[in-house]
Amino acid sequence: MSLLDSYSYEVQVEWTGKRGGRLTAEGMPPLDFSAPPEFAGEAGKWTPEHLLAGASASCLAATFLAIAEISKLELESFRMKVHARLEKIPGEGYRFTEFTLAPEIGVAPQDVEKAQRVLSKAEKNCFVNQSLRATVKVEPHFVTSPVEV
Repeated sequence: MSLLDSYSYEVQVEWTGKRGGRLTAEGMPPLDFSAPPEFAGEAGKWTPEHLLAGASASCLAATFLAIAEISKLELESFRMKVHARLEKIPGEGYRFTEFTLAPEIGVAPQDVEKAQRVLSKAEKNCFVNQSLRATVKVEPHFVTSPVEV
């Protein structure tokens, strides 16, 4: 697979009332969104804030999983939580200041070191997180299964 120097991604937004809308992209299911309830939006819908946190986590996950596959790292499980902090900054207004990603990676005991190296490469190559102005911290937890005798 040969990579190009640049790529473009296009999405459309259509207002559906109040402070919400529908996000669409060719070939993908629509996604309804709203401003968060704390900013007078509708509860129970995806918010731009949640989508940004999800973009951060899913980018690291997809990058990690791709590098793990190329590196022939056998995974037993993978899940991740992300905490995104939105703060009011004097003179600037609200902005995201920190994303803390907490992947839980299940591997065999002998593969923990390899998994750490793969995760380190993924952190350096996650395009979304490299584009953020906020601090991005990755706090992994490696889960190993008992060694069978």
